[in-house]
Amino acid sequence: MKKFKCLFLTLLFFIAMSNTSICIEKNNILNKDILINNVEKDDIKISITDINIVEEKISVGDVYNSSAIISMNVKNNSKHDIELSNIDVYPYQGGKPVKYFVSTAKEDIQGFIGNVKGGEGKDIKMGITLHNTKDPIKLELNNIEDKSKEQIVHSINIK
Repeated sequence: MKKFKCLFLTLLFFIAMSNTSICIEKNNILNKDILINNVEKDDIKISITDINIVEEKISVGDVYNSSAIISMNVKNNSKHDIELSNIDVYPYQGGKPVKYFVSTAKEDIQGFIGNVKGGEGKDIKMGITLHNTKDPIKLELNNIEDKSKEQIVHSINIK
């Protein structure tokens, strides 16, 4: 009976720990909305939907150990069109700046490029160079048309 209780408690412990770690990972990486002020104070909502780490060296001016492709959905909650190039993105890792790049494949340009009509959304992908795959990525985002000059800092854990 004592062995059964010990086995049962151990099994419960492992089930609880595996569920906890999955929840923490999903909450830290995905499904966090980033709200950026728009001109009329109608927010632009950016949702990170996926992150793909590429663990091979990449040369974008400087040589970095790896890179990440971040998939997002940008939703325009305004009645008016927005130009995505007005959203400035400044990525950092470990307090050091990294580079943001846009990849073109089959004439499909991804990144903060193009217009999003009022009430609509657009899926985008952008690349970020990484110094390592342990430290979180910090994205500083702002809309250059926002008169309050609000800057949003969003952290993405990649461990």
